[in-house]
Amino acid sequence: MNALTYLNSFVNFESQLHKLGPEDFSLNRIEKFLDLAGNPAKNLKIIHVAGTKGKGSTCAFLAGILQEAGYKVGLYTSPHLHKVNERIRILNAENIRSKDDFCGSISDDELASVLAQIRPFAAAIQNEGNILTYFEVLTVAALCYFARACVDVVILETGLGGRLDATNAVDSLIAVITPVSLDHVRILGNTLGKIAAEKAGIIKDSRQQAVIAPQEKEAMDILLQRCREFGVHPVLVNLEKYKNLKIGLKGTHQKINAATGLETVGILKKMGFHISDKAISDGLINVRWPGRFELLHQAPDVIVDCAHNEASARALAQTLKGEYHQRRVILVLGVSQDKDVKAICYSLKNSVAHIILTRAGHPRAHSFKEAEGKDYFGGKSFEIMESLPQALEKALQQAGPQDVILVTGSVFVVAEATEFLCTNIKA
Repeated sequence: MNALTYLNSFVNFESQLHKLGPEDFSLNRIEKFLDLAGNPAKNLKIIHVAGTKGKGSTCAFLAGILQEAGYKVGLYTSPHLHKVNERIRILNAENIRSKDDFCGSISDDELASVLAQIRPFAAAIQNEGNILTYFEVLTVAALCYFARACVDVVILETGLGGRLDATNAVDSLIAVITPVSLDHVRILGNTLGKIAAEKAGIIKDSRQQAVIAPQEKEAMDILLQRCREFGVHPVLVNLEKYKNLKIGLKGTHQKINAATGLETVGILKKMGFHISDKAISDGLINVRWPGRFELLHQAPDVIVDCAHNEASARALAQTLKGEYHQRRVILVLGVSQDKDVKAICYSLKNSVAHIILTRAGHPRAHSFKEAEGKDYFGGKSFEIMESLPQALEKALQQAGPQDVILVTGSVFVVAEATEFLCTNIKA
């Protein structure tokens, strides 16, 4: 059995989130799994990142800065765009100027090797009647790989929530909370306060440091209360302090992510990490994080962006206005059915001229109905296409060289669109 077949033999919550509730999540399985695997995280210096939006970008900024400073950085993120290997990466001096968007990704052979290492432990847990998940197995594999490679620091992005996320089965030096907004409400709760409480679960030890990005008051109050419970004095990110940052990703929201990364770097420096001003500036400007307002084609400009909830869609609309003011925009939109579809559409409708509603080839994809297009886009012209390739072909036919095609709504849509566009049109 090869690595992918083995991984796919585990239940994958990522394809079933629209069916799950809070009772489906627990740390018991992965804690036992890690114990059997020899607690690979025990000697790792971990930065743990949770939040609703900006987690991946914050991780990318942090990893880039530390890589520029000469450190060997283990980076664990999710989901992946094209290959599962993208989730487990080591960034170091060897790949510092690589043109590969996912440089340092674990190789197929390395992935097979680390999965073979942990397979007996997974089997032992399953033999007791427990159901292990795809994400739990990948998380243990990543930690074992990073321990084997003797990385200097690990940047660990939560998969979902924080308190009961598999990544929270290990201890971290620094807990980072990016902006919290409504998302995954079936699982995490239907208020900002409830969701913030889940994210705050990664703050759990008085020896931790914490960095908190700008938040709505309801969320901030919960996060600060959590810090007080553990005697943690958090660093609060003030965007005004960083408003003139030069960064490699577009949008004001990315400046928040960069600033959050910089405050984390400040804590690392106090811990003894040697990070120069040049490493910081180079890390910020050279950052690569595919699928975040990424230009894939010109004349017409085709932009892909993983805006998967209301807050991300609002940020995308703001960035679109700043970058393409007065340009005609054709929106290609596909969302997951566990999202607030109406809110996402409302956030984008005033920024676009024509809408093509579609779906990715994924189990969680939402199928748009004619009534939704009329209701959500308030009289603007729209059409529904059964598949994303059809939607992209239609958009390319309709767009003039000065127009903009914006493809968004979920990571799955961006991944499928990127593969289609790179295969079928020349940049």
